[in-house]
Amino acid sequence: MMNLNDVLKILEDNKLKNISVYTDLVETEERFIIIASSSNVQQSKNVADILAEKFNYQEKIEGYSKGEWIVFDFNTILVHIFLPKVREKYNLDKLYKPMKIYAKKK
Repeated sequence: MMNLNDVLKILEDNKLKNISVYTDLVETEERFIIIASSSNVQQSKNVADILAEKFNYQEKIEGYSKGEWIVFDFNTILVHIFLPKVREKYNLDKLYKPMKIYAKKK
C-alpha cells in the first residue's frame, strides 16, 4: 500500500527540487497533489520509471514520451513531475496555493 511519505521519499532521494504537496477533499476522500521539478528529461523519466515499478502502476504514464510534464494518478495521490520552464508556464502551484501543506525547495 502506497502512502504520501513513500512517494515523497522517492522524489527526494532522486534529487527532485521544489517539491510541493497540496491537499484537496474529493467527495469524502482526501487527495494529495504533489508537484516537483526535475533537472532534465532523463531525470524525469528515471523517477517515473521508479514510481511505476515501486507502486506497480499499470496505467499509461501521461507525458512520459516527451518527459517535460509527467503525470501519475494513483487515485488518492496525483504526482506531477515538471521541467522548471514547463512548471513555470502552467503554474499549477498558483492554482493549488490555498491547499498547500508541504514544501521543500531543495
